[in-house]
Amino acid sequence: MTLFCYIFFCISCHRHFTPRGSATSNLEVRDHNGNPQLLGKATRAGLQQPPYGDWFNRNYDAYAVDTATAQQLRTTLSGKRLLIFLGTWCGDSKREVPRFMKILDWCGIDSASVEIVTVSNMDSLYKQSPGHEEIGRDIFRVPDFIVLDHGQEMGRIVESPVSSLEKDLLSIASGTSYTPHYQGGALLAAIFHHEKVGNVKKHLPELTEKLRPLVSSAGELSSYARVLQSTGQPEKADIVKELNARLFPGTK
Repeated sequence: MTLFCYIFFCISCHRHFTPRGSATSNLEVRDHNGNPQLLGKATRAGLQQPPYGDWFNRNYDAYAVDTATAQQLRTTLSGKRLLIFLGTWCGDSKREVPRFMKILDWCGIDSASVEIVTVSNMDSLYKQSPGHEEIGRDIFRVPDFIVLDHGQEMGRIVESPVSSLEKDLLSIASGTSYTPHYQGGALLAAIFHHEKVGNVKKHLPELTEKLRPLVSSAGELSSYARVLQSTGQPEKADIVKELNARLFPGTK
């Protein structure tokens, strides 16, 4: 019980991020099927160019900003930094990132306060970028919209908003209580940050019950296990797979 009280305390604390960087912006690579994708640090201009602009510009233009909520965001986002992780191959990223950028534009947010990082869907670099800006940030679903204040995370929107992008962002930036999607993965990430693998293995039955109300499908933890495997953490990946099998019998 002590382990989980400690972990829930840690997961509620803000994380501090040390800036990292990659040398090249808008690096285009090809996946195993020959499809192009951006990888690493990216710019707004890069996302607006073909073939990415086909979805970025269309979804940007189609989105109607909640101006009443966005008006409040003008003040609350002042002085904050925004970190966006996305996959140019990811349907959720294609939908949410243009909408998010339109909200920021409406609020008059300086592009210098927004950092965009594109990650891979290839097995060897799954949910990673060449500069590894994702290290320490627990990126296992994309897009991730992270709000930073003086380098410290205030909160994040994971994959899609709980209420709306505007309302979720306002809750985070104003310091109001906010819980994003995929809390099961977030709990496991916090545990792995603070506990040795051997100790975690001793608590699998208890941990399974803690996860049960937080995980709605086997795919949630499967994705996290794949990230751990691709980043050279097979023991942790095996633990996540085991927990997934306990939650959803028959899951491999």
